[in-house]
Amino acid sequence: MTGGGSGSQEVAAVRMVARPRELLKELREGPDTVKALKAIKNQVIGSKAKKAAFISEGAVQQVVEVLKDCSKRGGSAVRPELVQQQAAVVIGSLAYGTPAALRELAAHGVVPYLVEMLHSSDEAVVEAGLRAIKLIMHQSTPPSIFATPEPVCSSSACPPTTTAPTAAIPTSAAPCEAVRLDAAAMAAVVRCLRSSAASTGGSGGDIASGAGGTGLGPSDGGSGEAAAAMEGAKQAEAADAPAAAVMHGTAPQGLCGSQRRRQMAAMAAAVVACCCRREEERCVAIAAGAPGGLLQLLLESERPDAQVSALEGLSLMLPHHPPACEAALACPGVYGRLLTLLRDSEPAVRLLAAGCIATLSRVPGCTQSEAMQRAALPVLLRLLAQPATRPHVPAVLATLIETSEPLQKAAADADTVKLLAGLLASDPATTGAAPTAATAAAAASPSLPPSTAVAPVCPSCPSSSSTGAAAAATAACGHRPSPASFSAAAAVGASCVREGCLRALGSLCLNRDDSRKQLLEAKVLRHVVRCLADPSEGVRAAAAQLVRALSRCVRSLRGGLLEAAGGSGAAAGGGGGSGELAPLLVGLLEDRSVEVRSAAAAALCNLVLDFSSAKASVLAAGGLPRLVALTAPHRPDIPPRLRLHALWALANLTFRADAGVRAAVMQSLPFSRLRQLLSESPSAAAATAAANEEEESGLSEQAMVLLRNLCMGSSGVGPGAGGGSAPSRGGHFHASSSSTCTGLAAVLEWSGYRSSPRGTQALQQQQAVQQEVAEGEWEGEGLLAVLREQVEAAVREAGLQGAAAEGGSSAPSPAPIALPPRLVQLAAHALFCTANLLTGGAATKHAVAACDGLLRAVVALLRPQVPEQLALPAVWCAINFTWPAVGGSNSSSAGGAAAAETEAVQARCRTLQVLGAADLLAELHRCHPSRDVQERARTALEQLRKGAGGAEAADAVN
Repeated sequence: MTGGGSGSQEVAAVRMVARPRELLKELREGPDTVKALKAIKNQVIGSKAKKAAFISEGAVQQVVEVLKDCSKRGGSAVRPELVQQQAAVVIGSLAYGTPAALRELAAHGVVPYLVEMLHSSDEAVVEAGLRAIKLIMHQSTPPSIFATPEPVCSSSACPPTTTAPTAAIPTSAAPCEAVRLDAAAMAAVVRCLRSSAASTGGSGGDIASGAGGTGLGPSDGGSGEAAAAMEGAKQAEAADAPAAAVMHGTAPQGLCGSQRRRQMAAMAAAVVACCCRREEERCVAIAAGAPGGLLQLLLESERPDAQVSALEGLSLMLPHHPPACEAALACPGVYGRLLTLLRDSEPAVRLLAAGCIATLSRVPGCTQSEAMQRAALPVLLRLLAQPATRPHVPAVLATLIETSEPLQKAAADADTVKLLAGLLASDPATTGAAPTAATAAAAASPSLPPSTAVAPVCPSCPSSSSTGAAAAATAACGHRPSPASFSAAAAVGASCVREGCLRALGSLCLNRDDSRKQLLEAKVLRHVVRCLADPSEGVRAAAAQLVRALSRCVRSLRGGLLEAAGGSGAAAGGGGGSGELAPLLVGLLEDRSVEVRSAAAAALCNLVLDFSSAKASVLAAGGLPRLVALTAPHRPDIPPRLRLHALWALANLTFRADAGVRAAVMQSLPFSRLRQLLSESPSAAAATAAANEEEESGLSEQAMVLLRNLCMGSSGVGPGAGGGSAPSRGGHFHASSSSTCTGLAAVLEWSGYRSSPRGTQALQQQQAVQQEVAEGEWEGEGLLAVLREQVEAAVREAGLQGAAAEGGSSAPSPAPIALPPRLVQLAAHALFCTANLLTGGAATKHAVAACDGLLRAVVALLRPQVPEQLALPAVWCAINFTWPAVGGSNSSSAGGAAAAETEAVQARCRTLQVLGAADLLAELHRCHPSRDVQERARTALEQLRKGAGGAEAADAVN
């Protein structure tokens, strides 16, 4: 009995191998091609082993040849329509789950012949061709979030991988051959989508009729009749069963024309959704008009599978096609449909709906953005709390909350920071550990935009869901995907998860100290630092944005970022240590991605603001020349925002910096570059887009901040000096040390002063430096010319230029003057820069006095109606201008130098009196609404009259 049983098995195996040869011979030579194709179809559906046997015998090439013959006019096929239908069914079945067949189909160019079937007048032919294309594209593109594969099988229901030695499917370490649709093919699919979608309205209770009615996913499910008729067909290949039923005549009796068109619309939407998972094909689908067809299908169809295919395609298209967003918002039914899908029973459907809402709610024309965001946020938070859906949520959550502080607060209150930090910490790529099977499978599942990718799914396993493909269909078959394809897909999917986590954490930490504290307590900073070196551009940019958000808080800097940057901060936040952060950020300044470079420059901008150790680390890493290089004008690879962040970082680098740092900046950055940045005004470029005007305005302001910080004395900050986002701190400094005078003289020389050969030999001596500055000739592009232009612009805008020329004799108008904020900011920086220069020695005071236009403009702003932002620094200029300079010599000629300085003070005070400064300061002291301005005006007036020799100074002020 045992021997007989063994012999029977061998005979069965031989027959199984011999049968394909016979059927393929009949297909080549037999009189009835349709009959042969039907027999092949019935053999291969649901049997992985039989597919392998037919593929090994060359079935793919022969069936493709039959399809080619049908496409030729006058071909040998007697019934070309039936032959096309049956050949398309066989091709789709062979392609489903068999990478070897997919590679052969791609090699033989089968797609054009299937696309040709879409132009047939016979709807059955169109349906068969569309179904075959759908199955091919479903296998050739990364699966959607509706399938979460497990790499290892634990199910006892799984069939063995092979049943006969000669029937094994060839395997390869390379990924499956990618089959792509060109513009013509995509146009044909979209035409089917739009024409079929036009007849989908009112389908009502026909959801379960025909093929595809059992599931919500992109792949069709099988009807009950077909599944019962096809004994031995596997549930994973239920998409083949309806086609078989159609060809055998069982389904057409209950499948009317409208039902078939609705089914075709669902299949066309599934094809488009599959193609949109690849960027290049997404662009082709958008150009072919797919968004309109998907939108129509979403709103008018009642088939769940059609709705979800349309939803998936739209979720991938909308972020990249603003016109589609505008068209969607123009349809009133979109809001209700998306809100309904947010309450769907399937988590993947809710996630897709939330993704569409996150994109549409950020479009300016969205009238219900707040309501949609409030509805989507709790759904995403619940999905984030579920381990099965957690990897897919961060990218959508980041898009939803990125621009809304109330949503960020609501998400933070739900412990979102801890959940995202835990997800980031569990990623093997950020810990340096080898990925386990479970983590690799989770990483391989795709997230929503910006990209999707998952590991291949083994097609031989029965699905774990029997009521809908929208449920997460976990493969449990033991058929491992090829190692290379699995690793590549898992790596891309894991990078999407990392990017989503980092983006969401960056939004949560941008404006909330509590969120920053929670993230530091989670001890994931080392993971964030490692993400700065991630192969994915999106991950690197998101990590830099998160570092930028953390560095906005001094507590975060001292709690770990400084140690990671090479400073001496504590490691309470799990810092990266060993100074990894600063070199990584500096290295990203030369990244190929503009977004990465801009985010890195913005992070460095905050990092170097307040801590000298961070400044030293950035300088040691070579950050200064790279930041200077990013300020170069007229370079298409450096957009205005990147230039702004680089210039802002330079301004913050010089804030409260020592003389060595300021000298290094002046040595690396030409003054002509800074002068050009100041001259790039938005009003001067009529063709500049509105989005760039604000960035160009920021360039001018940060250039002035940089000048202001360079003019700070070495003994401390000047009046209100600040860098970047730092508040105005400090006061004026009347006395001038030798180092201060030398530093300010160096700034003046850097800005355009040309010394004579006689003075060059004595530059190291303070008096020689001062003499050179006093006797030198100033070019029109020097620092004082820049300051004069900015202050005069404010005077002209305020209408005070006439009053300044009259010496202040006219009575000031009591009405306050309203000036543009940008103009006020630039003029205020210029005034503070002038006040800083006036803390220098006699030479710098003399240089400012010699710039008549600057002095007149400063005096013109000493009026009660001038805003405090301008009046206060103008008063500080008057105070420092009339304060005696302290020389830098202790020789026997000190007495003569003091006498000379007294005469210089008297001359400067008389100059101010001639300009009418005394009367203006007295009026300012009495009438200005700011108490601070009044007190400083009193001090300036006392000093002015005392310096000018007026004995009645005190009585006049009182």
